[in-house]
Amino acid sequence: MSKKLTSTLLLFAVFIGFLAWGLTQLVTSIQATPRDGETIFYSILLLGCSGVALIAILSLPRKKM
Repeated sequence: MSKKLTSTLLLFAVFIGFLAWGLTQLVTSIQATPRDGETIFYSILLLGCSGVALIAILSLPRKKM
């Protein structure tokens, strides 16, 4: 497997991981009875990191067919 493909797959895994982690933490912290602002802010930061990974994926050079 080439290095480009490996790095692209790892970047996609980081995007999916941070997105799932951030959404799960946001939903559970919003549904909790004593809402914790710090946890909500942390989950929004995780979603921001997944957004940065998505932008990095979309800005990768593409093959011309």
